[in-house]
Amino acid sequence: MKHLCSPVVMAAAALAAVQPASAQGGVTDEHDPLNAVVKLEVSTAKPDICCPWSNRTNGSNGSGVVIAPGRILTCAHCVTDACYIRVRKHNEDMLYHGSVQFIDNDADLALVGVDDPAFMAGITPMEIGETPHVQDDVLAVGYPLGGEDISYTRGIVSRIEDIRYAHGWTYLLGIQVDAAINPGNSGGPVLDMKSWKIAGIAFQGLGKAEGESLGYIIPPDIIRHFLADIKDGKVDGFPDFLFSMGNMESPAKRRYYKMDAGRTGVVVEDVDPVLGKDSIRTDDIILEVDGYKVSNNGRIRLKGGEPRSLYYPIYVRQIGEKAPVKVYRDGRVVETFITVAKKNMRIRRWMYDAKPDYFVYGGFVFTTVSFDYLVRAEAKFHDDLLGDKDCDDDEAVAISFCFADVGIEGYIGCEKSHVRSVNGVKVRNLRHLVELVDAQKDGFICFGLDSGDEWDVKVIVDVKEMRESTARVMKRNLIPADRSEDLRTKK
Repeated sequence: MKHLCSPVVMAAAALAAVQPASAQGGVTDEHDPLNAVVKLEVSTAKPDICCPWSNRTNGSNGSGVVIAPGRILTCAHCVTDACYIRVRKHNEDMLYHGSVQFIDNDADLALVGVDDPAFMAGITPMEIGETPHVQDDVLAVGYPLGGEDISYTRGIVSRIEDIRYAHGWTYLLGIQVDAAINPGNSGGPVLDMKSWKIAGIAFQGLGKAEGESLGYIIPPDIIRHFLADIKDGKVDGFPDFLFSMGNMESPAKRRYYKMDAGRTGVVVEDVDPVLGKDSIRTDDIILEVDGYKVSNNGRIRLKGGEPRSLYYPIYVRQIGEKAPVKVYRDGRVVETFITVAKKNMRIRRWMYDAKPDYFVYGGFVFTTVSFDYLVRAEAKFHDDLLGDKDCDDDEAVAISFCFADVGIEGYIGCEKSHVRSVNGVKVRNLRHLVELVDAQKDGFICFGLDSGDEWDVKVIVDVKEMRESTARVMKRNLIPADRSEDLRTKK
């Protein structure tokens, strides 16, 4: 039976081996490497998607790890919409104030800065290690709910594969560990117990599964992508999956595509237009990505034999870079590339750290469609809503909420409807809708709506009645303005 020493003692001993001679007489608490793990106390103010003129305030705790002087790596979801951040060190009771410097919601990672130079006293920034292997021993360090002090949970790496990141709804490489990842652990480091470097950042868990706690950590591959991304002072994030593929495990399918017995790969079933005609095409067979041979089930193998999705060599690149690929096309092997990019969608992505726009007209509340709205409203629209933009300023608009009022009698319940047109003119975006409505001084307005069940449902309202209805609705519901600040000025 193995006897496990205190993690602090083990970590301190590992650090002592590389301390200068003046520190070799014994490692004090001041030199404890785990002093780099901090607690984050965060207050947030997030606008309500359906009533975007009002905020919902909240408070929560998370963890973080110092990776450079005054720089704390943590999870994006720990500090999203933060209006106030307090930082605590486990070896003292002093409070420090932090601010978000960079945030990547795709990767669920953020950097928090602390300007006070006293903060770094006794802290040695932790190094980011390499992606661990299955069955490696790891140690999760952080501040989970249930106590005030730092907590340590030992476990092993049990699986490494692409998973859905709950915060950004992205599919990226994730590491499953059997160390429990509880609320409050998020943002804290999970350490490789051989090197005592960061093997990942704790970020989500699945509670109990078959009697065992499961936790997930963000691997060094994703962390390094984030840190490289922000070097130019802005966050581009991770690319979208711009093509879909089908496996080639069926012998009949392989014969159909005239695949030789020695070749393996997957067939391209659909390609996003953003890739361009010089990239891959429908019915191409992807044979290699970045020099990695693609199997018939869509996987590649790294040099050490570890399996990865064929998307992996693509999404670990920065936006704008090109990933070389080999495809089998029309009976010959063609060398081409895939540009690392995001989709040019008509809907906005997650509205983190941003205020939704809105326009109140009578009892209707119009807004630009975003991921947040689709999830909150559980709205179902026709597929073209999620398609590519017709022009640079093309954004889908929806009725997000209806206030009961006589001005929209007969139309209460029109929320979750996509607004296609105003008086027969196609709506390009919310600003365009506002301009069309403002230009109609009297008479009637006909809104062409798509509720998801049928096309071009007509909603006809009287302009004078809607003007009076707007004033009543705003007064009754304490709405400060009929439109968001960005819509009050002309471009």
